[in-house]
Amino acid sequence: MRHLKQLFENNERWASETSRADPDFFSRLSQLQNPQYLWIGCSDSRVPANQIT
Repeated sequence: MRHLKQLFENNERWASETSRADPDFFSRLSQLQNPQYLWIGCSDSRVPANQIT
């Protein structure tokens, strides 16, 4: 659980620093893509990249 906490803390720090350096960064970024689908997957080296299970 410690690693997950550290991951979120690092992400929050990065987002804060990015917003401070470029206040419009995230609003500009949100306008660049408009995907039809959200894909949530898992990487597993035992499964070929072209095979979805």
